[in-house]
Amino acid sequence: MYGGSYGGYLTAAGLGKDSDLFAAGVDISGVHSEMPAKQYTTNFEHAPDAAMADSVAWHSSPISFVDTWESPVLLIHADDDRSVQFSESVDLYNRLVRKGVYTESLVIPDDTHHWLRFENLVKIYEATVDFLRRMVMEKK
Repeated sequence: MYGGSYGGYLTAAGLGKDSDLFAAGVDISGVHSEMPAKQYTTNFEHAPDAAMADSVAWHSSPISFVDTWESPVLLIHADDDRSVQFSESVDLYNRLVRKGVYTESLVIPDDTHHWLRFENLVKIYEATVDFLRRMVMEKK
């Protein structure tokens, strides 16, 4: 499976939750942590269900499924992405490598979430096809 942006989130979630269903995946600029970006401060009142919301967010995050993740994955991300932080893919990459999951990465320098340079879009699609061919077609 593969997908970009929210599709990258779905790819990572699918690979993490149900690796037995998916031979491999390509996650392009996916969101991997649904945890709140800001820590609570004492200056504001907190919602009474804030702790529950944090728990639901964690359990909805692909990084919470790393322990059950087995499928190989290619992570692709531009380093100037202003929609999904580049660190999302760096963090997931490190977690998967520590677990021993086969992981490849492709960093696209000086481009954004929307691939402003056509040559980068071509590079991403070629890398996606190559990875899936190697992981799925050649392993049969």
